Amino acid sequence: METEKAINNIYAEREKFIIIGLTGRTGSGCTTVGDILKTEKFDDLWLREPKTTNFDSAEERKYQIIYSYAKNHWDSFIRISMTDMIFSFVFQYSFSEFINILSNIIDESLANKIKDQLTKKYNAVEAEFEYIHNELATVFKFDNSLDRDNKESLLKAYNVLIRLPSIQTKFREIMGKISYYDEENESSVSTFTYCLQELGNRIRHHGNISQDGAFSGAHMFAIARRANDFIKSIHYVNKKTGRPSFICLDAIRNPYEATYFQDRYSSFYLVAVSTDDEERKRRLGNKLSYEQIKALDDKEYPRKLKGEKKFTNQDIGACMQLADIYLYNPREVTEEKYFITESIIKYTTLMKHPGLITPTSVERCMQIAYNAKLNSGCLSRQVGAVITDSNYSIKAVGWNSVAEGQVPCNLRNAENFLINKDESSFSTYEIEDKEFGNHMSKKYGSKVKCNALAGRLCSYCFKDEYEEITHQKNQVHTRSLHAEENAFLQIVKYGGEGIKGGKLFTSASSCVLCSKKAFQLGIKDIYYIDPYPDIATTHILSFGKDKTLCPKCHLFYGAIGRAYTCLYTQRIAIKDELSCLYND
Repeated sequence: METEKAINNIYAEREKFIIIGLTGRTGSGCTTVGDILKTEKFDDLWLREPKTTNFDSAEERKYQIIYSYAKNHWDSFIRISMTDMIFSFVFQYSFSEFINILSNIIDESLANKIKDQLTKKYNAVEAEFEYIHNELATVFKFDNSLDRDNKESLLKAYNVLIRLPSIQTKFREIMGKISYYDEENESSVSTFTYCLQELGNRIRHHGNISQDGAFSGAHMFAIARRANDFIKSIHYVNKKTGRPSFICLDAIRNPYEATYFQDRYSSFYLVAVSTDDEERKRRLGNKLSYEQIKALDDKEYPRKLKGEKKFTNQDIGACMQLADIYLYNPREVTEEKYFITESIIKYTTLMKHPGLITPTSVERCMQIAYNAKLNSGCLSRQVGAVITDSNYSIKAVGWNSVAEGQVPCNLRNAENFLINKDESSFSTYEIEDKEFGNHMSKKYGSKVKCNALAGRLCSYCFKDEYEEITHQKNQVHTRSLHAEENAFLQIVKYGGEGIKGGKLFTSASSCVLCSKKAFQLGIKDIYYIDPYPDIATTHILSFGKDKTLCPKCHLFYGAIGRAYTCLYTQRIAIKDELSCLYND
């Protein structure tokens, strides 16, 4: 009996408190995953009965183990919508004040139209708005933080959280039907979506929704802190009732909000939900035009953010790179509905009981690619790649980096360049070209002595500087080999085996140039995490009369990084665990 208690204590904390943050493009399936996680009863989940005999693969055996454990330990998650978190800032103002703020975001006539339709369709919306407004005034202190030592405040915050989805939905129903012309993207968009994005940016920018003000780095976590306050209120209420606190944050769209929770909770997992881009656009096409989808993508997945926008705006691409677990959400046909649910059950079970099963071959290889990317000295993006034979036996590893013997960009100092020091770090062109030298002096002359560097190296990206001088944009200007290219060359360099029929794993996705090389070398399967916005898939990888020669592209799903280690590391050897449970 006591040894059984000891075993249960090992997993006790994991059985009581888990936070899952969802991220992904609109249309990928974050809402679907959130709906699955909040399912109350295990028997209501869309799951297949596992085999008990005559297994065809190790994965079928693993599914049987996961299914059996989950059936005995399933608990639903409470969903915290990040949209609700933005609206919690809205409700700190009166209804009339909010309409005035809307008038500054869109135009007065459109804001009044929204007001009229809200009050016409929902007679009590203004009264409900004011009720939540008054409750929030007593819950949050002058600095917008929750008084976590006050039990009454915690309880009130919980009650507000429960009411937020209903009233937020009413605003969505009305505002979503009204179009607004976004001049920046030259497209008509949903007023709700446009205003929500603008309000979120304002909150991260200066801590409230009222009006533009000076950017303050102190407020970049304002929405995340608000979500964390509500997490504390859930935990308080559930502790009183003896329920576990399993919480789903739907959906995180700013990378620093993701790192906020990663830094604070060992039990937090960022889960990226993806689907094939064609399928995503098909889903959105039922509600949005092509132009609206493009405008939405440009907002959610910007190519490059500068200055304070890096901290305040949505950037789902950056969120995807931080993910601990990747889920693939295929077309919602009967057979494929099982897929996403089974994946969720697998990883939530491993969160509760790490090491219950072992990783897949695909996870193992992608984890090595993930580790490899950390060797990259690229200032923009670290990418890793692994090449295997058809049996997942690793033949080469690569990462995006400069050619052997050259100095990576993260180790080059602009200050050394300006004072003619450490010349071996710089090319003949950089040293001798007068236009380049003048450009660097003008741009970095004052920056190298900037106090804000606080000991950091003043590195620079040659590609950015060269393109700024020449006004020519081209990937060939980069100093680095791409990760896939580097991995291919390792085989050539060291006289390795041929890789025809093999597999390529990349922690990003292959560009046009690397896709050509993969095709030429006879790679049959390419596993990638997040696609680049180019034409590699449709133009290179699906070309030719004989489609059997084309590599098959697979959107990666599985655990990676710290989650890989955390979920698959046994807390106690299985043999010892079973022995204790048997009371041997």
